Amino acid sequence: MEQMKIAAEKIVPIDFEAEELPREIRELRPVVFREETSYWCLLGPDPHRGVFGNGESPAEALEDWLINLRKRLKQSDENDELVNYIKDSLDASNRDVW
Repeated sequence: MEQMKIAAEKIVPIDFEAEELPREIRELRPVVFREETSYWCLLGPDPHRGVFGNGESPAEALEDWLINLRKRLKQSDENDELVNYIKDSLDASNRDVW
């Protein structure tokens, strides 16, 4: 999957192993980065084609991203490559639990 190029110094480290994070965030590991005075969270090639969230803190950006991810999953069609990637990734991680 194509991912937007983001300068390393803008990326905010996230502990994706933290149990309190929702499964979608732990499994998909969207990138969180600072852009001027806000935080952005992205999975995909850019904010328009990917799943995007933003907020005043990394936690708010992740929360907004999760809301947008769930909306996109509900509204998608079978031709949405990113949604197919997301569903495959989440299905694979679910099987690993069993």
